[in-house]
Amino acid sequence: MTELLTVEQVAAYLQLNRLTVYRYIREGRLPAIKLGKAYRIRKADVEAFLESQTVRGPVQAAPRRPRRPAADQQPVPPAPEEVYVAPPRRGPVEAHPEVPINPMDWVIRGLH
Repeated sequence: MTELLTVEQVAAYLQLNRLTVYRYIREGRLPAIKLGKAYRIRKADVEAFLESQTVRGPVQAAPRRPRRPAADQQPVPPAPEEVYVAPPRRGPVEAHPEVPINPMDWVIRGLH
């Protein structure tokens, strides 16, 4: 007979929060059986889940050589960052006749 574990037991076994286990069940990453309002997870399914999460070693890529510009090409210097500077304001800001000046009115009406 297969051994069934509760969500709390799986969380303790995997050293995860129980809400994380529920999320894995909801996403379909961890198969589970729902009995009434409670979930039960087969120990074999937990082991299969662990196997699927195993991280493999990185693949060794061939080392890259830096590209050289062609003899007739000059290297292009990087473009300076463009920064927009707004023109200076000249005088006080006038209120729009239909918009109240009180900032809390903006927040209350959701206009922010």
